[in-house]
Amino acid sequence: MNRNTKLNLAMVFVALMLLRVVVGFHFFTEGTVKLRSGSFTAEYFLRSAKGPMAPVFQSLLSDEEGRMRLCLVEYPDQQGFLRFEVNPDFTFSLWDDFVDQSVSYYGLGSQALEAEWIKRRAELAEQIHEARASQDKSVDTGLLEAEREQLARDIEMLRVQIEDAELILEAHQEELADWLNQNRVAIMAHFGTQERLSGFDKDGNSRTLVARDVDSLREQVDKIRTDRQKELGQWNGVVEAIWDSFEGRINGLAVGSQQSRDPISLHRPFDQENSRIKVIDRFIPWFDTIVGALLILGLFTRFASVAAAGFLVSVIATQPPWIPGTVPTMYQTIELFAIIVIFATSAGRMGGLDYFLSNNSHNPSTESE
Repeated sequence: MNRNTKLNLAMVFVALMLLRVVVGFHFFTEGTVKLRSGSFTAEYFLRSAKGPMAPVFQSLLSDEEGRMRLCLVEYPDQQGFLRFEVNPDFTFSLWDDFVDQSVSYYGLGSQALEAEWIKRRAELAEQIHEARASQDKSVDTGLLEAEREQLARDIEMLRVQIEDAELILEAHQEELADWLNQNRVAIMAHFGTQERLSGFDKDGNSRTLVARDVDSLREQVDKIRTDRQKELGQWNGVVEAIWDSFEGRINGLAVGSQQSRDPISLHRPFDQENSRIKVIDRFIPWFDTIVGALLILGLFTRFASVAAAGFLVSVIATQPPWIPGTVPTMYQTIELFAIIVIFATSAGRMGGLDYFLSNNSHNPSTESE
């Protein structure tokens, strides 16, 4: 083997090793950044999906169209067609249940707790009296007086907790109902534009092609879709803020020893802890981190490459480059081809731990006693 051939092989070796490490480093840093932030979500990414796979990706979302948040109820009319109306009764029932749960969880308005605090105030009064009578300087009567006064305030608040909870419930029900009434026409019109969008797909191939190929109609479809997403995001934000306020104010009723308990969570059917989007949000940061680490180390490289390639293909599928108006995915496409090269060349053996695994599998020990 001549010197040029050895040099070329060395350059190939180094290039494949660097390619594997660089791609792995990118996956690893993306994963660790998501883990450190603790706020990563794929919701907006999936919501913006376009092309033939868009319904599949958007189905992974919880309440992807905001229907639960906006209190939309579907019902069949006399002709059997599905209609919808804005009706917050289901939301109000969830809130009412949350008040009942909070009463039980914290012991809001509990007479037993009130009796316990009254007894504690009497004990403090006796301790203060004894310390002052004996002039015991080791007892900080000022602190005991402060605790006694705080207990008095807590007892007063405890006595009106249930009443306050009902007032908070009524205030938030009224706030949501007023907002829905003010925006009812806009909400109905918003979901009317959804029918306009889906009509391009429902009315046959010719209309679909026209919508995609004629610039004016294509721009119209894109504008409708963009406007819908913008409106939906704004409305969902307003409604979720009302939910957050209600949850926070009910938890804020806790006083004294009640505050030692963790805040109780309001059941939100559109935001469940074990929903598919929440599972995805927990999975992706660890996926990126582990795949990146395996590629950097050159360990199980082909397995990591297949996993990384599948992930990149799913990313590209959300924004197909042949669909007008999609977000460019050239960066992910380039990285996908790099992953294919890493897989095809078994690059984990190039300065990676797969080198030792490969040697062990192809050179079994022949030692004998």
